[in-house]
Amino acid sequence: MDPLETVVAGLSCREVLHRLNDFLDGELSPAEVGRVTAHLAGCHTCEQFGGRVGELIASLRATADVATDEMPTGASARL
Repeated sequence: MDPLETVVAGLSCREVLHRLNDFLDGELSPAEVGRVTAHLAGCHTCEQFGGRVGELIASLRATADVATDEMPTGASARL
């Protein structure tokens, strides 16, 4: 079985991965946030992966906020 097809809290890992960026950006509806949060709480694989990705995105955003004057035009928006 494909590990991305594991279903926890009504969502497969693949579905959570597709929503992860919107989840981290706060762009999901409250119901979707609840579903993704429940999946992450019950799925060790996604919880670990999502945590690492979340830390990476937060780090990149912090760097972009600090170094916007040093970046080429448009680079911080793409990050």
